[in-house]
Amino acid sequence: MMSLTKTSVPAVAWKQYRFKTKIYAGNLITLLAAQLLGLLLSFRGVGFSGFSSETVTHKIMYISGDIIVVITLIWAFVVGYNLAGSSFKQDFVFVSNRLSSHLSNIAYLLTSAVIAGVTASLGGILLRVLVVLAYGGQSHFGLFIPPLDLAGGIFAAILYALLVSAGGYLFGMLVQLSRAFIVLVPGLLIGALYMEAKTTGQARLLLDAVNFFVQESSYFLFFVKVFLAVVLGFALVIFFSQRMEVRK
Repeated sequence: MMSLTKTSVPAVAWKQYRFKTKIYAGNLITLLAAQLLGLLLSFRGVGFSGFSSETVTHKIMYISGDIIVVITLIWAFVVGYNLAGSSFKQDFVFVSNRLSSHLSNIAYLLTSAVIAGVTASLGGILLRVLVVLAYGGQSHFGLFIPPLDLAGGIFAAILYALLVSAGGYLFGMLVQLSRAFIVLVPGLLIGALYMEAKTTGQARLLLDAVNFFVQESSYFLFFVKVFLAVVLGFALVIFFSQRMEVRK
């Protein structure tokens, strides 16, 4: 008997997205725990310098929220990787296909990136406050951050989290296609870096790939770069998932 209820891909994807925000709510707890760890690691400083004379000694401690951001990006990669492996098992409760599942996953990763980027940026501000409270007058930096700088930092953090989570999702999908990719992808990357370092004396491949995003000074161009990279990554995911369906 044919069902009289008509469903569309966006409607199913929206239901799957809402479902995943509930069943993966624990990811937010792990995010906050990871950022708290980064906050604690950053509190004692990321570097030291100083000088001394016969009468006085100065010790300078450098405080940075970079550790919080790095740990947040690691979390984003793990979330993307795990989502690729578990989401299709969860989607059996819906009348769905691969496309709707991918769309819901993309929406979930975008939501996670927004939360991760905002909390990572605010964690850096919290770090400043705690350092001032702990060291008082010995602290020599302002708490005030211009609104545009704060908004720009949050925007960049969101894009970084989205880019890394998309990379984790792509890697997870490759692993679903074949378990050999667990060893093959890191092996090819390490092998390429080793051969390049052996030939040229420096591993420029990875550095150039990172600098392609990190050294971009224009927020608009940075957004375009991340957008194109993420679209390419998700397009590859959809392509590989179709190959999985054909193989099965």
